[in-house]
Amino acid sequence: MASNEIDLFEAIQEWFSRKTNDLRDHFDEYDVSKATIFHRISLSLTIFIAFILRIYPVLLGWDAGLIKAFDPWMQVRAAEYMIENGFWEFLTWHDTFAWYPFGRQTGSRLYIGVPIAISIVYYILNFLGFNVSVQMAAYFVPVIFGTITVYASYLLGKELISKRGGLFTAMIMAVTPAFLSRSIAGFVDNESVGVLFTILTFYFFARAFLRDSNRSAVIAGLSMFALGSSWGAFRFAFDLMPIIALIFVITGKFTPRFLRAYVTTISVSSILMIMVPRVGGNFLAGFEGLAPIAFIAFLVLFGILQDLSRKLSGEAFRRIIVVGFFFLAIILGGLFLILVATGIVDNIGDKFISVLLPTSRNDLPLIDSVSEHLPLAWGSLYANLSTLVFFIPLGVFFAIKKPTEKNIFILTFGLTTIYFSGSMVRLMLILAPSAAILTALAIDNLLLPFAYATHGRVKLTKITMELPSIGGQNAFGSYGVVFFLMIIMLSGGVAAAGTRFSTPEITPGGSPEESLQDWLNAFEWMRKNTGYKSYLGENNEGLVNGQPPVMLSWWDYGYYITTEGETISLVDNATSNSTQIGAVGTMLMYNTTAALPLMYMYNVNHVLVVPAAGQLGLGSDIGKSIWMIRISERYTPEFGIVEGDYFDTNPGGGYVDKYFDSVLWQLMSYHAPDMGEDPGGTGRPPFCTGGGCSGSVQNLVPDFRSEAVDSLEFFQEVYRSDGIIPSAAGLYPFIRIFEVLYPEDIEQRVNEFQETIAQAKANLDAENSED
Repeated sequence: MASNEIDLFEAIQEWFSRKTNDLRDHFDEYDVSKATIFHRISLSLTIFIAFILRIYPVLLGWDAGLIKAFDPWMQVRAAEYMIENGFWEFLTWHDTFAWYPFGRQTGSRLYIGVPIAISIVYYILNFLGFNVSVQMAAYFVPVIFGTITVYASYLLGKELISKRGGLFTAMIMAVTPAFLSRSIAGFVDNESVGVLFTILTFYFFARAFLRDSNRSAVIAGLSMFALGSSWGAFRFAFDLMPIIALIFVITGKFTPRFLRAYVTTISVSSILMIMVPRVGGNFLAGFEGLAPIAFIAFLVLFGILQDLSRKLSGEAFRRIIVVGFFFLAIILGGLFLILVATGIVDNIGDKFISVLLPTSRNDLPLIDSVSEHLPLAWGSLYANLSTLVFFIPLGVFFAIKKPTEKNIFILTFGLTTIYFSGSMVRLMLILAPSAAILTALAIDNLLLPFAYATHGRVKLTKITMELPSIGGQNAFGSYGVVFFLMIIMLSGGVAAAGTRFSTPEITPGGSPEESLQDWLNAFEWMRKNTGYKSYLGENNEGLVNGQPPVMLSWWDYGYYITTEGETISLVDNATSNSTQIGAVGTMLMYNTTAALPLMYMYNVNHVLVVPAAGQLGLGSDIGKSIWMIRISERYTPEFGIVEGDYFDTNPGGGYVDKYFDSVLWQLMSYHAPDMGEDPGGTGRPPFCTGGGCSGSVQNLVPDFRSEAVDSLEFFQEVYRSDGIIPSAAGLYPFIRIFEVLYPEDIEQRVNEFQETIAQAKANLDAENSED
């Protein structure tokens, strides 16, 4: 019996050994090197880290499905409408509950890429058996597209640098805060999808002219089309194409294969983008859209001249150049001036000009009021790029030192994004991939000599023979320094994902347990008391129960109010009607007597203000007041709002008496009878995000208690949130909503107001005509 057991064991051992050898021989046929295995493992680990960082808020305990920031809420609402009513119905959707009373042609004014992406993820997850809501599907869209973008970055770096460079590019994109901030779970906005298509556009375009691949050029055009459907920053990618082409011409790198790639990419993308409602023919008829298309003619002409230079004598060729360019400049210049003068070609948009010339924003308060449109500060640069700031100059150096086609492409991409991101901090997103590639180029060139030395492959030259030997210790030290800097960047990305980027703006707080629920509670109150859905028929066929209430607030909260509060708003974050935003700013800056007629004209029933206990970091309307004043003065001057009447710009100045008479201040500082007194006696609210306070804020100007209002004649408080100090309910509200109580003679007041405004407009027109 024992002998039989031994024989059986030996048979099993022999069979296992034979199968192991067969398996090893099978894989030996593939000749997979250790370097390849390590490379693939590193890439897989990078993609895994990218996914984990983007899903980090869920791991920290934040509610899955809670959308971040302001703008993404509109994307969720658009996706819900698209899924409920269909794609073609969405394209003709006129939203009557936003921008009251005119509404908004949402289907044709919104970039459709993000709602489509949300819908696709929603259908896929439900098909796989996950019963998720549209909002939950939207929550994971940035995670999915952000992780794919990391792999696309690898492909771009691999095409322009090397496999090592692609790996470094992917590692950087996985953890850099500049990209992580807009691809983390919940931030489902244009950028979360647009960055992927930006990288794909440049990857396939580079592949097209480097490999003379028409298929890649077509895919580059399709990627540009997808980018134009998803993100307004497609203008950067579209207009960067002729800049790259011009640099190639100047540096002598222009070739027929580059011409074919350029013409195919621009042609395919231009034809397809005409079908995008948000872009359409209007963009291609403007300067931003026409320039890349017109540049095709220049490149074709330059290609012809290249051929002539090879066939004609030097003197004859020079005469053709001089005469040809002289007449071409006259013809093209004259044609362009005619098109602009006749209005066929539009002028450059204000936002585009503000990026090219940052100082022009002083005259554009609506653009300047958005923090993301401000110029980039050095602190913000390091916070977003971390240790990349040390490698980017080196990458530029190596690209200049060896001006190949690839390096010139990298250099042009990098320098333009550095300038534009410095002009507008929001464009850090475009800088992220170019900074990653420049860093990867620098690291690849820095470590390459040490890699060769370690393997005994140093090229013998006069210089290398005079240098001391590069030993294994030097190579180890160099790799160690780079590894240390990358670890710093990884730790910065993890820290940012765990603090800055995980906390939803809608529930601020240091942790999920301490988060403030004020907005969520306010939404619940709105849905019950001012929500428009209760005024619709059973099948949403229209209003059957009268006119729903209209809520006045500053434009920052428009998407919140319409999407989650289900309440009609006057303005929102689309900022598509500067005149109406100016009118809203006027209503909030006028005193109560002057504001009532204008509110009545807009059928305002409720006013929402955000005191946030004076905490500017929590979005208090105190900090936004100056922009209400400036925007009203700029876009609705007939209402008579002048900054100097409300704000003293001299040293030691600040808001003056007229500001404290404004509707906004009266409602924010209203001290209702049930609110009690400040227990500290300082008049300044302590900052609390949970059960305990972290200290007093001493720099709040102005002070709610010193300028408090004890009674309101035309407004009645109907909602107040108490999240700032839970232990002192009602003392320092975060959000307040007031019902408007119109006097009996309001129609007479409206008539008088309209006459006054009409006269003010006439006076302004007369002054402008004299100028």
